[in-house]
Amino acid sequence: MTAPAKTVRYSRADLPRELDAALEAALDVGARAPTVMQVTKVSGYTDWVLIVSGRVERQVKAICIAVEDALAKLGRKPLGTDGTQEGLWGLLDYDDFLVHAFFHPVRMHYDLESMWSDAPRVELGLEAEIMETRDLENLDTPTVMPDFRGNMSFGGFEDEFDDDEDFDDYEDDEEDDHAPTAPVRRASASDDGDDDLFERDDSDEEE
Repeated sequence: MTAPAKTVRYSRADLPRELDAALEAALDVGARAPTVMQVTKVSGYTDWVLIVSGRVERQVKAICIAVEDALAKLGRKPLGTDGTQEGLWGLLDYDDFLVHAFFHPVRMHYDLESMWSDAPRVELGLEAEIMETRDLENLDTPTVMPDFRGNMSFGGFEDEFDDDEDFDDYEDDEEDDHAPTAPVRRASASDDGDDDLFERDDSDEEE
């Protein structure tokens, strides 16, 4: 009798150095409910996927900036970006891993975690306050949702989504294929409001 396959478990210590740096950079500007999935066997075009939520659109932009800046210091530049200036769904492609930064209602709408339901989740060991989403679930859903991210310009196979009825309505714009968006505008000290959204609260750890 064949023994059942063992469930592979991953911890934060298993993450590539650059992916861990991306996660830390996102947390430093207040990213919430991070999920990391090991998708090598289910995606065919990358190994890891990091998904995080922001509470407001400006925070989503800040997360994208923070991730890109942190990885630039490690000598890594994204192969492409999409939506990083819109504040609803920013995607950064680093080849062996992808970073999705969502305005939380958009994350719930597209529900990528369900799309990769067979992928092992990484046990990150973060504080409950970071993982809590109850205060995010009552945020207003945008009237117009962003286009679906994750087409051929991010390394997926041409038929990656062809057989998935859930995504039949999200066709790629041929003019945008293989064309990353313009570089993300760097935040400046003159930006106003909600600065407390972009700082991790370490007060509990200090007590």
